[in-house]
Amino acid sequence: MFNGASRVTFSDVLRLLSVSVSRKGNAVPQINKQTPIPSPQTVDENRNNKGKSKEKAKQKSTLITWIRDLVIGAVVVSAFLAWQQRDLLKDDGSVTIAEQNFVSLDGSIYPLVKNDKQTVLYFFAPWCSICRYSIGNLSVLDENQYNIVRVALDYQSIEEVQQFVDSVGVQGHVLLGTSDHKAEFKIAAYPTYYVLDKELNVVSNDMGYSSTLGIKWRTQF
Repeated sequence: MFNGASRVTFSDVLRLLSVSVSRKGNAVPQINKQTPIPSPQTVDENRNNKGKSKEKAKQKSTLITWIRDLVIGAVVVSAFLAWQQRDLLKDDGSVTIAEQNFVSLDGSIYPLVKNDKQTVLYFFAPWCSICRYSIGNLSVLDENQYNIVRVALDYQSIEEVQQFVDSVGVQGHVLLGTSDHKAEFKIAAYPTYYVLDKELNVVSNDMGYSSTLGIKWRTQF
């Protein structure tokens, strides 16, 4: 009846079922790992942390930019001031100003001579707008320690100088300089001032606007 075919017995069927069950028992169970879903609060915290990190990075970058710009600006200003002051009298004490007389705004004679105090010679022009804002800063100096002398140059008339003095409220000695004084002290721009020691040696100089702090610092020599 079953020509050429092997005869399958009930024992063969049991044996096949036994092998199948054995293989299933040795199989490694699959673990379904699911990614945890973050809560809305966690999402907001992560977003806030990222925002804070970006803000800190932005602030750091801005600070670095400011510092860089300040350094560059300081270098440029220093180079410009050095170039501008290149023709002034040397302030290393090697230049001595000769004793001489000036004519004051009130017509009296003011002697520039060696004495027991330092002398600040401030050269200005009545048409100089920077002088108008800078000359008052000389009041920071103690007149018991310094002879403070203001010298007018490049004026058209004595009345012009007097008008400037009255409008700004200048107190103290105001002298009338001449073209000879301008050449002697190498005045090329206003305001320009020199600090002289007790022997009339030039120990400091400056050109342009000077704050009270700047004047105070430059007279500490």
